[in-house]
Amino acid sequence: MDMQLTFEDVASALSLDYECVFFVDNETNQYAMFAFRGKHTKLELTDTRDFWADTKVNMEAVVYPEDKQSFSEHINRETLLKAIQDDNVFNFKYRLLVEGEPVWFQMKAVLGRSQGREYLIIGVNNIDKQERERLELKQKASKSKTYGQIVMALAERFDALYMVDLTTEHFVQYRSERVFEELSIALEGDDFFNQLKKDAKQVIYKDDFALLTESLTRDNLLKELDEYGVFTLTYRLNTPKGPVYVKLMAVYADKQHIIISVTNVDAMVRREQELKKQATKSELYGQIVMALAERYDALYMVDLVTDHFAQYKSERLFCELSITVEGDDFFNQLKKDAMQVIYSEDIPLITAALEREAFLRELDEHGVFSMTYRLNSPNGPMYVNLVAVYADKNHVVISVTNVDAQVRREQEIREEASANYEKARHDDLTGIRNKNAYGEFEKKLDQQIKCGKDIEFAIALCDVNGLKTVNDTQGHKTGDIYIRDAAKLICETFKHSPVFRVGGDEFVVVLRGSDFTNREELSQQFYETVKRNAEEDKVIVACGISVYDKAHDKNTAAVFERADAMMYRNKMSLKGGRDEIINTIIRTIGARMNI
Repeated sequence: MDMQLTFEDVASALSLDYECVFFVDNETNQYAMFAFRGKHTKLELTDTRDFWADTKVNMEAVVYPEDKQSFSEHINRETLLKAIQDDNVFNFKYRLLVEGEPVWFQMKAVLGRSQGREYLIIGVNNIDKQERERLELKQKASKSKTYGQIVMALAERFDALYMVDLTTEHFVQYRSERVFEELSIALEGDDFFNQLKKDAKQVIYKDDFALLTESLTRDNLLKELDEYGVFTLTYRLNTPKGPVYVKLMAVYADKQHIIISVTNVDAMVRREQELKKQATKSELYGQIVMALAERYDALYMVDLVTDHFAQYKSERLFCELSITVEGDDFFNQLKKDAMQVIYSEDIPLITAALEREAFLRELDEHGVFSMTYRLNSPNGPMYVNLVAVYADKNHVVISVTNVDAQVRREQEIREEASANYEKARHDDLTGIRNKNAYGEFEKKLDQQIKCGKDIEFAIALCDVNGLKTVNDTQGHKTGDIYIRDAAKLICETFKHSPVFRVGGDEFVVVLRGSDFTNREELSQQFYETVKRNAEEDKVIVACGISVYDKAHDKNTAAVFERADAMMYRNKMSLKGGRDEIINTIIRTIGARMNI
């Protein structure tokens, strides 16, 4: 068969649009291949003159392993011809192994006739750059838009701030130039706790390395947060000027995200260390109290041999509290005082933490004991911070400081961050969830699919017909009403499933539960409502529904693409015919082939 004489000129014309073009005789399966440029010249392809036999062999040799199943399901004679008969054109994206690396390609196919014979015309093009850019933009769209707002709110307080997604362990770090300017620490990544260990080897002072890596594990951090609502740790960083003390504090932003702040506390810690040295001399107690008067609201000196204690207090915090100022049984006296002055919800916390054995074990392991709790005051519960250190092996210095304003400010920031996080995931016009929220929902579904979980869901893709015409003829305010009417129609039909507005006129519904079970009835109900709307000049919405197939679908995107194709056919039927643009393209290809 001399296909060269028939198609050489056509292939040359198509070379502007495609890297490779195949002409396949639909009766004999013989074919001609024209490769013009790019990666195809580096692929070793088998050629037996039977297109479908060659395709099957070449798939095993050059198709990326993860795409082989999808490729074999879509690129076979029956499936491809049926797709063209349904839509007049066939589109498919896949990856080839080129020099050992996966590269994205797109295949487009149409049917044509020449000299009384029917031919399959297939164009293949490299879309690797565009596809990778699309996937990267999709990933970025799922990130919280509130990072910048949080950084601005905390910029004056913290030297570094981490936002960590507990589901994916993706993290972003924002830092000032005060401490971290010369430290090599990852600014973004997808494995926070492992990255933490890598960074620790470079920047953590060697004597504190074990403390940090053992304390700041995922399990320990979440345990502390669940029990106390906050996690704190003081350690040293290596800097060009020597070891610098920093304090790490972690809190939940919401149940799936944590905020971790790091603050330079070097001056404060070294001052406390100096005071600790001075505290070994009993005659300096008075001087210590004077030195700490501006910093602490109360100071306890405890003799661990006798449990004798003396308390010094300012008038700022303890003037109206009945607390014993001196005695010979510190830990038992502490329990008695706690019943009177500790906020009722925090009494179990403080009494358990300040049991003598637990208290000393914490001091021995970490060199410092710190906790935040609430006191009863005339103005209501008040947050205070207790810090204990050894003065020497027989004496402990315990300070108590009013941190109520600081804690409440941090709570407000956390609540604001959570509110902003939710706001960034809702569409202002319709009030339903937006594209960012769908990106996160899709990622969770993909994780469940990857883990092999037995899940049931379907995707309904909805598109508003005629929105551009409404905007052009009646204005965008009327268009906004049109969009809200569409959102109302979709939400009222799929009442038990999340609805997302992912584009100007595009909505996605993830059918779960009863909506999934009753999807056929709901689809018919939706179709009947749209038919009535068309007769009454109301909003018209095309809809396509596709069900997740565990045996074939490797991700949510595969279900989405099928729903998109079904929606498109529904959209065309609602318009009363095929899209004129597609018909024009087919006629143009026919003219170039002299059909």
